[in-house]
Amino acid sequence: MTSASSTCLIPAICNLTGLLGGEVDNPDYAADGITSTYATIYKFVGVSSGVTLRVGLDSRARLGDRVGLLVALDASILSTSALGTYTLRTYLRGSTTVVETQVVSAAVVQSLRVLTGTGRPVQLEFVASQPFDDIELEVAGAVDVLYRLRVYNAYAVEALLQQPVQGLLSRFTAPDLSPYYSTAVTPGNLGVCVNTDVINPANAVDASLTNFAQFSTLVSVSCPSTLAVKLENLRNAPAGYYAGFVLGTTGLIDVTALSNLRLTTYKTINGVRTRQESASGPSLLDLNVLPNGKFQMSFPTTLLFDEVQIEQLDALAVLSDLKIYYGFGIEPSAFIGSTRILSDFDQATSSTKVTVSMSGVACALCGVATPEGAADSNPTTKAVLNVTVGLATSVELKVALRGTGVAGYRAGMVISSNTGLLDVSLLDRLTLTTYGSDGQLVESASGSSLLALNVLPDGQHEISFLTTRDFASVQLSTSALAGIGVNINIFQAFADNLASGLFTTITAPLPVELTAFAGRWVAGAAELSWSTASEQNSSHFVVERSAGGDGAFRAVGQVSAAGNTTSAYTYQLRDAEAGAQGVATLYYRLRQVDKDGKQSFSPLVTVTVGKLTAAAPAVEVYPNPTADAQVVSVRILNLPAAGAVVQTYSQLGQLVGQVPVGKATTRLELPALALGLYHVVLRSASGQRLATQPLVVGGR
Repeated sequence: MTSASSTCLIPAICNLTGLLGGEVDNPDYAADGITSTYATIYKFVGVSSGVTLRVGLDSRARLGDRVGLLVALDASILSTSALGTYTLRTYLRGSTTVVETQVVSAAVVQSLRVLTGTGRPVQLEFVASQPFDDIELEVAGAVDVLYRLRVYNAYAVEALLQQPVQGLLSRFTAPDLSPYYSTAVTPGNLGVCVNTDVINPANAVDASLTNFAQFSTLVSVSCPSTLAVKLENLRNAPAGYYAGFVLGTTGLIDVTALSNLRLTTYKTINGVRTRQESASGPSLLDLNVLPNGKFQMSFPTTLLFDEVQIEQLDALAVLSDLKIYYGFGIEPSAFIGSTRILSDFDQATSSTKVTVSMSGVACALCGVATPEGAADSNPTTKAVLNVTVGLATSVELKVALRGTGVAGYRAGMVISSNTGLLDVSLLDRLTLTTYGSDGQLVESASGSSLLALNVLPDGQHEISFLTTRDFASVQLSTSALAGIGVNINIFQAFADNLASGLFTTITAPLPVELTAFAGRWVAGAAELSWSTASEQNSSHFVVERSAGGDGAFRAVGQVSAAGNTTSAYTYQLRDAEAGAQGVATLYYRLRQVDKDGKQSFSPLVTVTVGKLTAAAPAVEVYPNPTADAQVVSVRILNLPAAGAVVQTYSQLGQLVGQVPVGKATTRLELPALALGLYHVVLRSASGQRLATQPLVVGGR
């Protein structure tokens, strides 16, 4: 369903020109479902008349959906102020009553102008507050040139929602909140502190997640301010959780703020408050920009903690009046999404998965070096994109994904700058574009109003945007400005379902932190083994078996638990009756029982009777976490006949160890490792990644 109309706001001018201010060609093309066709809205010079196009959806949009139109400008526009105004309205089909009205921001219109004439569709969108069937775009206001606005299609895409996660916040309901926070303002040797304080610190530990404490500084020289908050129920957040704060500012957050803030974790051991670990600067801290001027700042831990502290090292440098909403210890899944598709191809094929293109002024030093580095499975390799200062040259790198990104997912690239910290202003010179599996261009986003920037804790950055259609490739385009060149590293392209927003549903970590649960067939019986990193109030484990069919699980054995411990424990149980069940595949789960009778269940594992559990290669690292890397062992399952190699990478993606593995190898020892978070990767002889397992050294 489509319709188009134009209205004259200034009749005298319209009568003089004989024009109604504009028109719409091929309105049906905006609703035909073909991505390469489009309706065209014409606007004539100097006329303020409004031109409208109403497009129907094939199904009703729901509350909370991302909704809008994909559009592109098809002419050169001299200034943003002369573009006119863009207004979106929604309707229920068959009705003329407006359901909702949204005016497109000037910043988004500016991003649209940047891509003028490229034919790359840009999103004009908002989040629906009420259901609707039809959406209308009105273009009004005087323009400085005759221009054409392409309208490709309307869309309604389910917004990515923050999934329930395990974690602990600094929220308490006690009448007296003072035991749950502490503050300090410490002048240096030459420090002078005037009106430097932590305002309303109790707001960072109360039950409300919208109240905030505040760092406030009028005059400050070398006066670090700190606020430390306890985690709810005075529980320990497990090693590997992210420790951080939800913060806010009155202006745009610049990533240079990371150099002026330090996060530190603490744990109370035998009544003594003990410092665990700290992180500061863009090489260690993770920054996620949130709506409404908020952002999350955090880092992945390697030790248990029950308290998080934020310290403002230099208030004059970047931040003043910093708002602190609450501290947290949250599981890693909240920061990585449950699905992530990468450009991680085998090295032998990675060079065929990238395309480099250039346009504009010829430039001998412009281009992309080692483009295949953005498409291989090695996290340390990279492509290097360069545009020389002052030249009107555009350079583009398109990278294929090893899978298909789903409509609504983030599309992006992992990059870093060779000229210092990435600034939000750099986004105004970058454009991301997606392409379908057929190679057809799908949509684009450009500039800081449409692109999101996340700072990763290894000095890299994610730039991304939320998509409206499926895609198979992501392209990064950039050009230089007068006096400013571009020189960036591109590590990989990605698609994922990470919701960039505040945590919604947070549950406390399980009393038992289960790090591994596996089953295999050994000498005529099923052997089950599992490991825990910590336990609180744990009574025992019950191993339960199902033969499938009716799905019923029956207990086959019970093992006593350690009880209360922050050390890693490994358990084992042998099911000698497994072979008598008369089926080829058995299913096992753990039922963990607390001392107060509460129960929780593990994920399922399968055991193939007479064979090893899995046909696919696998790597198991134990104990994990460990306080001593010297005792870490690696077990290899289903190794390829041609052999393999086990590589150990640091949290920053650096290769710190490599051990060849032969067909007869089932166990091996890792090299000595310092405290930290590592990734143990099993690769084939050709370099293909077969399996991976995280390892925490220092987590006991």
